[in-house]
Amino acid sequence: MVVWKLEEKDLSSSKNIEKATYAPICAKQYTSVDVINPLIAEACMAVMPKNTKNFNVDNVRVAKMMGGNVLHSKVIRGVVVSRNTEGSVKEVKDAKVAVFTCAIDTATTETKGTVLIKDAKQLLNYNSSEEKMIEASVKAIADSGVKVIITGGSIGDMALHFVEKYGMMIIKIMSKFELRRLCKTVGARPQVRLVRQRH
Repeated sequence: MVVWKLEEKDLSSSKNIEKATYAPICAKQYTSVDVINPLIAEACMAVMPKNTKNFNVDNVRVAKMMGGNVLHSKVIRGVVVSRNTEGSVKEVKDAKVAVFTCAIDTATTETKGTVLIKDAKQLLNYNSSEEKMIEASVKAIADSGVKVIITGGSIGDMALHFVEKYGMMIIKIMSKFELRRLCKTVGARPQVRLVRQRH
């Protein structure tokens, strides 16, 4: 028996979405339904495509933050990253974003290599060449106008130093799925190598 049915044309109203989601939310969160339901409707309306049949449920996510309760919940348009930034830069506006799936560090080979150093001068030369190489990579990224670097790999101490030097924000995201969602949101294409961004 159908008591009430939501038609495709009715999905343009948040009130109708609230009616449709009320019963399923009551089954799980009965005491908080009056707080959660309007937020779900608002979030659905924010990402609703023109053709409602193409609605993607993955576009609505729940991010849990430490402290507070359900009453502090709110809808945020964009992506919430629960991790803190790796460097000292905490806020950037209207930034160009570069996304890497590789480590932000000096390039390493797949096989083990041995470096034979005979004296202190050779050791200093080796360190300085490595330093120049990582600085050149980070500077090339900074020169292309990038202000935020997002990586799915590790971040070396030397690389972090140069990222700080050129005033860029760096964020590490461990989940490849979260990295994909972030790329979709900001319109970025993830790079597999530490190279200068062409656009």
